[in-house]
Amino acid sequence: MRASQRGSTVYRDVLYEKYRVAIELDGQASHPAEQRWRDIDRDNVAAAAGIVTLRYTWIDVTRRPCAVASEVSAVLQRRGWRGEPHPCRNGCPLP
Repeated sequence: MRASQRGSTVYRDVLYEKYRVAIELDGQASHPAEQRWRDIDRDNVAAAAGIVTLRYTWIDVTRRPCAVASEVSAVLQRRGWRGEPHPCRNGCPLP
């Protein structure tokens, strides 16, 4: 998702603008270590504007998707979302 920040264009993986929550998926290909400062700067500016950023890796999303969904939904609910997460499969610990 493309957004403007301090007069520059920044890219976010997901932005729940209404709830002021950003989700970033980090990986080596698009987030090499030498460019990490860009992510840090963007997150700090976002935090100053009241946007919370949650960061996840490929392993988080593929090996613990229910935990990720639970964390994201908890933050969204604290910021006013009235929805509920949906279990992805039988045995999923989500309500």
